[in-house]
Amino acid sequence: MTVTLSSLDEARKELMKLKGKQLVNAVAWSPYQTFAHCAKTIEYSISGYPALKPTIVRNTVGRLAIRKFLKQGYMQHNLVDDVPGSPAIDNTGSAQDGVQMLIKAIDKFKAYKGEFKPHLLFGRLTKAQYDQYFAMHIANHLSAIDSSKIKQPVCSVSSQ
Repeated sequence: MTVTLSSLDEARKELMKLKGKQLVNAVAWSPYQTFAHCAKTIEYSISGYPALKPTIVRNTVGRLAIRKFLKQGYMQHNLVDDVPGSPAIDNTGSAQDGVQMLIKAIDKFKAYKGEFKPHLLFGRLTKAQYDQYFAMHIANHLSAIDSSKIKQPVCSVSSQ
C-alpha cells in the first residue's frame, strides 16, 4: 500500500491525526527516528544539506529523478538511509516527540521567506517543488508505519 500526499498542508493534517496514537514502524527505525529524519530533511532545505552530490549528478540524474517523482505524485526510497553527512539520528524520543518535531519543521518551512538551499541530489528546487517533494517523502515514510496500532486510518491510501 502506498500513502499519497501532495502537499505539506496535507502532511501536517495527517500528522495531527497521529497525535496520541501508539505507533510502530515496519522498518528498522523507530517512529521517532523516522519523523526526526523527515524533519531534518526539511530543515536542510533552509540551512543547507551537509553534503551535496557532484554538480554533474545534480544537473542530470537528480533533475530527471525529481521530475519523475513530481510528475507521478509519489516516491519510493530506502526508508532507513539517512541524509549523507548528517549526524546519526538517536532513538531517545517517543513517536509523539517525533511527530511534534516534524510538525514544527513543516511550520518553519511554510513560514520561511528566504532562498532555499539546493537539495543534495535534486539541486535547486522552488518552494512549491520542495513542498510537494517533502509531502511525498513523508508519505513514503508513513507507508511503513504499522497501521494495526492505529485506531483510525492514517491518510488516503492507494494500491500501486
